[in-house]
Amino acid sequence: MMDHAVINNMFSSAPPKSTRLNDLPTDARLPQLPIILDVEVMRDKFGDYLFASASDRTQFVVRQCEIIQIRYKPAASCMVSYRLDIEDTSTGERGEHIVCGRAFPAGCSRSQWEKSGARALVQPRFRNPLIHLPDIEMVLWSFPNDRKMHTLPATMQLAQSTPGRLSQWFLAHLGTEWQVVNTHSRVVHYVGEHTCTVRTSVELLNTAQQTRQTMSIFGKTYYDDEGAQTDRVMQQLWNSESRRSGQLSMAQPLWYDARLKMLWQLGIPGTTLECCAIESPERISFLLAEAAQAIAALHATPLSKIRSVTVADLVINLEAVGSMLNRVQPSCRPILIPLLSRLTDQAEMIKVHGTATLHGDLHLKNLFLTNGKIALIDLDNVCEGPPGWDIGSFTAGLLTGTLAKHLSLSRIASHVQTFLSHYHQSVTWKVDQPVVAWFTAVALVIERSHRCITRLKDNQRGQVEDLLKLADKISEALSLEPLVDGWIQTDERSRQP
Repeated sequence: MMDHAVINNMFSSAPPKSTRLNDLPTDARLPQLPIILDVEVMRDKFGDYLFASASDRTQFVVRQCEIIQIRYKPAASCMVSYRLDIEDTSTGERGEHIVCGRAFPAGCSRSQWEKSGARALVQPRFRNPLIHLPDIEMVLWSFPNDRKMHTLPATMQLAQSTPGRLSQWFLAHLGTEWQVVNTHSRVVHYVGEHTCTVRTSVELLNTAQQTRQTMSIFGKTYYDDEGAQTDRVMQQLWNSESRRSGQLSMAQPLWYDARLKMLWQLGIPGTTLECCAIESPERISFLLAEAAQAIAALHATPLSKIRSVTVADLVINLEAVGSMLNRVQPSCRPILIPLLSRLTDQAEMIKVHGTATLHGDLHLKNLFLTNGKIALIDLDNVCEGPPGWDIGSFTAGLLTGTLAKHLSLSRIASHVQTFLSHYHQSVTWKVDQPVVAWFTAVALVIERSHRCITRLKDNQRGQVEDLLKLADKISEALSLEPLVDGWIQTDERSRQP
């Protein structure tokens, strides 16, 4: 076992997340779902397990348990990340403790626990780095230990110090009169078994002028070598003509640490479009125009050695997701089965004129408003493929958000037309409305409906049929015009607490 490691208060605050117990799927192979997704039950379990002695249980109390993330694979496993608020009653001090666990079918957790226990782990603040709860077939890892991100403990320790390479970079880019005088790190995004992003605020002193400034850098740890590919993509984009000319805005990649599987990039000021307070139609039109131009610039920038996505790939994915939805949510079959058949047949008629460099995960969270321009962030999924796929995925995200807020869908059709108008002014090709409609319908199935099941967010399973109805009407018309007609009828009862 490695040296004792205590990571105190490194996580940025976030609103509590929970799951309504009346919105869970019935899974015969994972009957413990109602237990592991009940924060009150799990709070008591953690209280009993983390503190072995009666005196410890008196001194340390788990005041709150929050679910911060779920990744559910029907009939296979369910990963849950918990944030625990723990109070030391002797001092009144409170701190957080993060655990990420995976629940398995009956008889499968012990082998996972034994396998994970064989590798070097760091000692967390409370009890063991690895927890086995056999009564609910669950294995949990105490942060910064992680089932797949084996380098995470080392990257967390690095984040609490000032990496030598960081000081060298600032000296090279700002001048020798600048020196790093202080750093402060926070975990801003943790996806168990996948990635962990740390923001480090760096306080700099100009020794000649005795002035100070603060800059932010982000370090993202990956469970695999995907960070190396993202670094190659970002370096190509950063050195591209579209970025140098100002058409494409993005964060500057700094370096990739292959040993730690950690990618560093410079922070940019601003906020995501999802967090923007947008009220006036003029402001919406401006932001859509900026977004369209940014996406067009990315699409028109050729990159080498990136993966490709084809219409055929999407059809294969459509079949796989459709099969899962058919099993997990049988009530949607009357809509789902003819929809899948129609989308598969229509794929033969979709005319794709060339390929583009796609973002691959285009939604409002990855469009970043900075200094009046839209920058593209989270470039892990950049690929080559039909430009209509990015546009359809973006449109499906807008529609899903609008449905969730019970707002009118008709305005989305207008927003998409505004977006396409500006997009077409910036590219040499045209993405016709039937093509946009087909990709949007596909994205509503393989991305949005799929996530409603696998993320198990509060009451989202009730959205699946609405999303499929929406995809069905769009596919049937091969147009977004049904949105203007206000046709969709949602079942409000499915959204009641």
